[in-house]
Amino acid sequence: MNWRAVGCGTLALAAFLLIGAWGILRATGPANCPGALPYEPASYAPVGAVTDGPRLDGVDADLEPAGRVGFGLTSWEVWVEPGMVPAASAEPLPQRIVLECGEGFQAYQRGT
Repeated sequence: MNWRAVGCGTLALAAFLLIGAWGILRATGPANCPGALPYEPASYAPVGAVTDGPRLDGVDADLEPAGRVGFGLTSWEVWVEPGMVPAASAEPLPQRIVLECGEGFQAYQRGT
């Protein structure tokens, strides 16, 4: 058995695994709520503070889940006003949405 080949192979495997793990960590976003959602033609900006449940100002009814939105390897559950759930995946999201983030729920409003 050639110990030099075994040592070089082990070193190459360790480097491959470390670089791969570093790349995956860089591709995943933070668990907390994003600072903005860059959609076209306008982006969504956070409104208000993080809450413990899906809420929008001026809406008394319970919000409805409308799927997930994601960037890179991170995704968040989207909540919208009742009756505003997009019928198809290509249909745009409403003016105001709520994301379920790691620390709670954050409301967002689309800019102009």
